[in-house]
Amino acid sequence: MALNAYGLPHVMGYLPTLAGEKHPAPLDALGVIETAASLNLAGVDIPVIGSLPRERMKDALEEHRLRIVAEGMILLNGEVADWRNYIETAAFVGAKTARAICSGLLCGDRRPLKVSGGWGEYRDRVAQRLREILPIAEAHGIALAIENHQDSTSDDLLWLYEKTGQSPAYGVCLDTGNPLAVGEGPVEFAGRVAPLIRHLHLKDYTIHFAPDGYRLVRCAAGTGCVDFRRILEIAYAESGYAALLPGIEVAAQPTRTISLLEDSWWAEFPQEQARFLPEALRVLWSKGIPADAPYSSVWERGEDSAAVSAEEWRLVKESVHYFSQL
Repeated sequence: MALNAYGLPHVMGYLPTLAGEKHPAPLDALGVIETAASLNLAGVDIPVIGSLPRERMKDALEEHRLRIVAEGMILLNGEVADWRNYIETAAFVGAKTARAICSGLLCGDRRPLKVSGGWGEYRDRVAQRLREILPIAEAHGIALAIENHQDSTSDDLLWLYEKTGQSPAYGVCLDTGNPLAVGEGPVEFAGRVAPLIRHLHLKDYTIHFAPDGYRLVRCAAGTGCVDFRRILEIAYAESGYAALLPGIEVAAQPTRTISLLEDSWWAEFPQEQARFLPEALRVLWSKGIPADAPYSSVWERGEDSAAVSAEEWRLVKESVHYFSQL
């Protein structure tokens, strides 16, 4: 398994504290590589463009005998030339898989798109961008894995596969906690996209009842509501992807509230999406924590950089230990 850098948002310098305090010595890509090696992991799950020249990144990976999954950007950000550079850089450092996301939407909330044509029009534009860049990925031997980043349903990911000509370079990055953000069950979602799985973000959540739906709260793997054993069984049995390298990720610091009891939340979903809702509700009813129970992270409570950093490291290390024992 790989260490995912996004599980350490404050330590990586991506996220200041609520008071605006930045990490005094943020971890860079080299630090993530060295940390993964020290934790006896098989690789890293990091951006390939940014804090480290690609030659240095390749050397460091080879020195520590680690594999890499390239963490990419929103598909409609940048131009095709930017994606060509990203894919070429990923291939240069040795990646076989590169992850991308459809949008920056969170909590399954597509309402912000209503003023600009809605999810359907947005998804059409994503499909067009994929038709432009998938041939580049295929030429470089890269699987472009599209994540269910709290925006895309299982139907969306399957639709994109069909609309892009069933390209052999098209794949899915299954974030194991995110199906709940669109009202689907993690195990069932995995089963529907299983043949296309090219990467996994192994992320857990505790799930809490809320007046407008439910909350998803960051936690160490194995302490929340995701059935990792079953999802990994499905992925390895049905994806057939030899380069599969799951990434261990702790969820983002802010709590995600899935407001699916609000009628307007459903406006940009097709009616048939509701057929999956019982899967998510079964998780809520079996694992749900009462709405009045505490749920905030150290970051959400406004604590300082040292406390936020300590919590991030603790959850990452507990997650690594969990998967080493699974």
